[in-house]
Amino acid sequence: MIEQHDEGFSLIEMLLVIVVLGILATVVVAAVGGFRDDAEDAGCASDAHILYTSTEAFFAQRNADVIPDADGSPDGYEKTLVAEGFLRAPSKFYDIDTTGQLVQASGSLCTI
Repeated sequence: MIEQHDEGFSLIEMLLVIVVLGILATVVVAAVGGFRDDAEDAGCASDAHILYTSTEAFFAQRNADVIPDADGSPDGYEKTLVAEGFLRAPSKFYDIDTTGQLVQASGSLCTI
């Protein structure tokens, strides 16, 4: 008859598994970190394009050169575009001025 020993894993085996898992976790975190930066850059570019397109559409349909300010807030011009149906919501990355030029929103990591 074969004898079975239920001694479990040795300390060396457990430490080796922990080290290997730590190395794998480090590789995954480093790889995913780059995707976040790319996603932020894509979000900034997309927001800028949407704002540009909506202001151009506003100017073309209204035959205007300026956007009226809805409430005097930094998002006032964007709120006008929202009220007129040209935007769904004000941008969190950019603000626009009365002529439709992009202005970096406070706290935004996007650059113009």
